[in-house]
Amino acid sequence: MSMITTDMTINFTKDLKILYAEDDVELQIQTAEFFRLLFKSVSVVNNGEDALNLYKEEEFDIVISDIRMPKLDGIELTKKIREINPFQNIIIISAYNDNDSLINFINLNIRQFLQKPIDIDNMLETLYYTAKNIVNEKMVEEYRKSLEFSNKALTQKNEELQSLVRILDSKLLQISKEDKEKIQEIDLSTANIQEQYLNELKELEIDISGAAVLISLSNNLQISNIQLLGNMFLAYASILSQYPAYNELNKEIERLGALLNNAPQNFIDKVNDIATLLESFIYVLRMWRTKIVEKKFTKAFEFHSSMINDVSTIITIIDGSEDSIETEIEFF
Repeated sequence: MSMITTDMTINFTKDLKILYAEDDVELQIQTAEFFRLLFKSVSVVNNGEDALNLYKEEEFDIVISDIRMPKLDGIELTKKIREINPFQNIIIISAYNDNDSLINFINLNIRQFLQKPIDIDNMLETLYYTAKNIVNEKMVEEYRKSLEFSNKALTQKNEELQSLVRILDSKLLQISKEDKEKIQEIDLSTANIQEQYLNELKELEIDISGAAVLISLSNNLQISNIQLLGNMFLAYASILSQYPAYNELNKEIERLGALLNNAPQNFIDKVNDIATLLESFIYVLRMWRTKIVEKKFTKAFEFHSSMINDVSTIITIIDGSEDSIETEIEFF
């Protein structure tokens, strides 16, 4: 049974448009109804010719097509779409006796297939990974476009980041006696994170870091991007919640993720005040995970106060109660 849930899939599909071509009316109605729960827009056609005509008029993130259709079959439809857009994401629905046709699709660089009768778990998994790649590619493309017009800003940002790293390195060396005593009270037997979860945390850090850079450079932040970042933090916290040793850190990251989902506009309004703190947190988070991988748990816990303080301050600023904290954030 797939571990991919409907909610996990919707996180990536909710802003995407699909074109669905299927001539089996009963299957088409049932499947299209399910697609409408997942996607922003679902356009449905009964044959390949109508699919191609509609594709020429509109842009779609994903094309989902049956192989055997009247007027224009799935193979010919795919060839013509590839002529228009070689990089179009296409998912092919096939019957068990369509194996010969699948070779043609593989030659057309189609790698995603759904087999009839369609299994919901298999469909969710296919849609999840296809949509996730699309969303990530869109973020990368937006980031690339920002860089083309922001060379000067990027150079300045690099200088700021170098200064930030120096500050953080000094910050991490200054662990108080109280923090060290607190570390001794932690049950380190619950601190050893399984390798598969460490790999997931690493992947999430890469996504979080990329999103944070994009946010810091963008002049036109979208609420959906902030909510996507919030979902990444919630996924990170979900993994940590399995390990009692990280309870305090997990709760703060979970609070941040929930706040980004519930109040994305507040984040956008305060982004200039938050950017440096967010980078500080991500930088230390990466160092923390590295120590966990090396099983240097005591060293890892030395980073907790820094991370929790950064997240707590970010939450305070987003909530609009920054007047209750120091005007100037102390790094030492």
